[in-house]
Amino acid sequence: MKFLSLPVKNLRSHRVRSILTSLGIAIALGGMLALVGLSRGIERNWVTFLEGKGTHLLALRKGAIDTMTAALDEKLGDRIRSVPGIARVTAGLGDLVDLDTGEMAYLLGWPLDADMWRTLQITEGKTLGPGEPEGVVLGETLARHLAKRPGDSLQLSGRDFRIVGISRQPSVIEDRAVMMPMAVMQQLLGREGKVSAFHIRFSHPDLAAETGRIQSQLAAMFPQINFVETSEAAKDALVLRLLRAIVWSSSSIAMGMAFMAVLNTLLMSVSERTREIGLLCAIGWHPSRLIAMVMLDGLAVSAGGAAVGIGLGLACLRWIARQPRLGGLFQPEVTAGLVLEGASMAILVGLLAGLYPAWRATRLSPMDLLRSE
Repeated sequence: MKFLSLPVKNLRSHRVRSILTSLGIAIALGGMLALVGLSRGIERNWVTFLEGKGTHLLALRKGAIDTMTAALDEKLGDRIRSVPGIARVTAGLGDLVDLDTGEMAYLLGWPLDADMWRTLQITEGKTLGPGEPEGVVLGETLARHLAKRPGDSLQLSGRDFRIVGISRQPSVIEDRAVMMPMAVMQQLLGREGKVSAFHIRFSHPDLAAETGRIQSQLAAMFPQINFVETSEAAKDALVLRLLRAIVWSSSSIAMGMAFMAVLNTLLMSVSERTREIGLLCAIGWHPSRLIAMVMLDGLAVSAGGAAVGIGLGLACLRWIARQPRLGGLFQPEVTAGLVLEGASMAILVGLLAGLYPAWRATRLSPMDLLRSE
């Protein structure tokens, strides 16, 4: 009982310092959860968007950082379609724009005869048809923020479009999108004859050998194009890889700073408790008990910081999701595994930071420690 009460007594006697150290860990962990949650949400929504379109393979310009603004020749679609085993090739054009109202939105364009239009879940109005080149379909989230309904007009780059339908989609990309005929979008953006990507669907997607053959043949025919499976699209996207690298680099720096804060706190604690440690050594405490006592201090500080950090990170993500300009574009994803991973990392920081102060506490003889005060 005495052994467990000593760390508690020490934390209470230096309450402000302990709280500030725990807050440092909480901010580091909360920031990590927020950044990773946003990154994973972006990846998941990209894959959900592709799967919802029935895309088995995505063709993108090799080396492009931003897949939306990357340009491919629209005529390449006919050559891709000629490969045996491919059932459908659909060109797509995308861009992220600021609307005249100040809202951010995705612009998505497909040919009017594309199957993509039939995958939309129309909740109001109707989907686009061949006779409506000036019509657009709005995602439900975007329509709600703009207070728009079918029949209203929407201005894009000084040009008026008529809203013919509202669509509710599982992917945040489409739920926050303005969908229009690709030819109209090409003209609007000054990208005639160019597309962002080709969505490829196999005739027999369940035959692994067949799909492997198609991928190999496409790679040989089009060395300038990167053909990516839907499930791997988020992992291979260069901009998302850069985002992941930034997220983990920032999180590592934050955790490193938290480590130094705990280390400094425990070193100060050991230096202020030299007489107490000397007495414990004099009455026969084994060095392993001293090490455990100091490391318990670090564990208690980091565990408190982890609990606060989890709440802080989740609250930050909830706040982001509620923002009109951010929530519709970034849909966070936080799993129990991510929370457990973050909490374990924070606790590990506390334990590792306690190793050196604990080792120092066992280096001096009891008489030296007693004389040091």
